[in-house]
Amino acid sequence: MINFSIIIPHKNSIKSLIRLLDSIPDEDDIQVIVIDDNSDIQDIEQLQKIILNQNVDIVFSDVSNGAGSARNIGMRKAKGAWIIFADSDDYFTSDFRDLIRKNTDADSEIIYFNTDSQGEDGKQTYRHLRYSKLVHDFLDDNRKENALRYYFTPAWGKMIKRELVVNNNIEFDEVVASNDVMFSLKAAFFAKSIKACKETLYIITLSKGSVTNIISKSHFNSKFKIALNANKFLCSIGMREYQQSILYFLGRSYKFGFQYMFYVILMLIRNKSNIFIGMNKLMNLDTTLMRRENKDYITRL
Repeated sequence: MINFSIIIPHKNSIKSLIRLLDSIPDEDDIQVIVIDDNSDIQDIEQLQKIILNQNVDIVFSDVSNGAGSARNIGMRKAKGAWIIFADSDDYFTSDFRDLIRKNTDADSEIIYFNTDSQGEDGKQTYRHLRYSKLVHDFLDDNRKENALRYYFTPAWGKMIKRELVVNNNIEFDEVVASNDVMFSLKAAFFAKSIKACKETLYIITLSKGSVTNIISKSHFNSKFKIALNANKFLCSIGMREYQQSILYFLGRSYKFGFQYMFYVILMLIRNKSNIFIGMNKLMNLDTTLMRRENKDYITRL
């Protein structure tokens, strides 16, 4: 019986993928699925060697459709009672095996874990701080449950009952950026019960050129549209107070020309967006922008 399916989208990051795979125990009830998003031939050759030496299912795509599409393919192939997502740049902690096993029989449909983050130099970074705080706040005060549900939007750092995803037809958006936001919001909404664990399950690695750290018009626009969709969804389910701040998009849209800036303003008006959400961040604008656009990791296109 397969208890856990670990789904990993991959594109041209073979060294970090090997590190991730090495952090996953090779056990009969753990299914590992790597979906290659049309990598270069050198990486494909390495992946073919991995198939021969490790218990890993690898799906090769001859077109590049992004991580959202790859994750959807992985979910269709998943057999485990629980689904766990990982990005190929990241890896699991040495406690991974024990942490997932002690939660196998949990009644909850989503289990959120503490995370940590580091740069390519191994030094700790800021990326995990918001999500760690959500976990700890909920553990300290269960009235913070909705904050954990609707602010913890990355796919990683959690275990999700596969039945929850299948029964509610939840999929990832097949877009260039923020493909996991709507998936996480819908899963959180449909989950009857959630749980949080203070232990660290997952290490995020900030690397130059990763989708999270690319600044381009297409990536910016994808994130903007997803933010609008997310806020519309949250309003529709009575969770208006958990809407995402759109100040960042309003404040940075001019970088792609005044015509695009006017487009952003028009979309905000059409969607009746509340531009005052997140206004408190203006008091710490430099920190907010640093976390959004860390110059040490950003790739501008």
